[in-house]
Amino acid sequence: MSLRLKITLWVSVGLMVILFFSFTFVYYMFIRVTTKGEIDLLKDKASALLLKDLPNHPEYWKDNMQMDELLIPQEMLRYITPDSKVAHEIYSDTNLASYPAIYSTKATETLLTDADGIILFVRTPVFKDGKQVALLEIGRSLRRLGTYSEMLISILVLTSIGALILALIGGYFYTNVLFRPLKQFIATMQNIEESGSFRHITLPDNQANDELMMLGNTFNRMIDRLQDMFRKQEQFLADASHELRTPLTIIESYASLLRRWASSNDQLREEALEAIVSESAQLKLLTQNLLSLTNTNRTNCEQNTEFDLIPLVEQTAASLRVTSSRDIRVQSEHNMKELPMTGDPYQIRQLLIILIDNALKYSQKIVDIRICVQEKQVIIKVMDQGIGIAEEDLPHVFDRFYRSDKARNRKQGGAGLGLAIAQHIVQKHLGTIELLSSLGVGSTAIVTLPQTCQ
Repeated sequence: MSLRLKITLWVSVGLMVILFFSFTFVYYMFIRVTTKGEIDLLKDKASALLLKDLPNHPEYWKDNMQMDELLIPQEMLRYITPDSKVAHEIYSDTNLASYPAIYSTKATETLLTDADGIILFVRTPVFKDGKQVALLEIGRSLRRLGTYSEMLISILVLTSIGALILALIGGYFYTNVLFRPLKQFIATMQNIEESGSFRHITLPDNQANDELMMLGNTFNRMIDRLQDMFRKQEQFLADASHELRTPLTIIESYASLLRRWASSNDQLREEALEAIVSESAQLKLLTQNLLSLTNTNRTNCEQNTEFDLIPLVEQTAASLRVTSSRDIRVQSEHNMKELPMTGDPYQIRQLLIILIDNALKYSQKIVDIRICVQEKQVIIKVMDQGIGIAEEDLPHVFDRFYRSDKARNRKQGGAGLGLAIAQHIVQKHLGTIELLSSLGVGSTAIVTLPQTCQ
């Protein structure tokens, strides 16, 4: 069963349930209000009869002219004694007279139904000298009310059937209009599945602000993002293959050279071994960077621990100061001795190593690291006074495998994955990273991280 048919049926069933309860309430109120009106009329008539002082004037029952003026068609008047016998009785409906007399010491109303319709009895005690001496019973046949109620039931049933038919027809056409965009969505998705190409769902120019248009816009944005990710993935694979091919080709060439000629030539053997070791190290670094880049694509802040940033920065700078034999200076705002924050300290250390290593590669002067806090945001600046990066290259420095001609080359700049890894680390910690640079002046990497990564 299609979703459109299910919705049509459920809407129709829901409408029928609503109509059933509504019409039941209407019918109940119609009977209640009508019978209450009749009961009030009979009570008023009983009060008028009691004013005639019936116990002291039994002649009223013998002279019908006295009582017939209050008797209407399909009605009965009874005067019942305490022994439940009918002392006096007049009626215009023989069916009412067939009902047994019931004596009661209090006023009652009884509503009955038989083959002729609805029967109503109103009983009122008759007093003489403060003592009940009889019971006045007035009965009325509400045949016309029964006819009206049957007519009302017929109208309600016909109305329900008509509403059901209209609901089915209207629901079918409405769901057809409602599901038309969904059919387009399904057709587009099937086309994408069959062709393997990314396509947008065609949306009307005058877009209505409803859920279907939101779904279409979201789908198109998702397709754009998938297409961009697919393009980047293809570019990543192509760049990774190219980067891996170069060291592997060099290693293969020197290995072949060793096999053929290096056994009798010490200088050639030394050169080949040095090249193989160098390219193997480059290949290992590239593999590690690729693994790091893959790991950074996981969920944000996997290791959300509290650590002190100031000692972490100082220890990292001290390690690189020893390995590079260069001057690296760390400065903090107001000479802070500690700066607690949450996140992954291992990845923050990796981020610092990447930024400081870049500053050391492209500068021969001192490298400055400055730390400050603004509105619960930690700002880390890594500044060098090196060769800088051209303005046209700045928008691409965080792309994978990107190396500018002036600022990077393979031997000096590595595989071009460092800043891409740094950007992913910062994004995982819900921060931002920016690179400012001018040719011949130097570069400044600005990292902004929240003190609490959530």
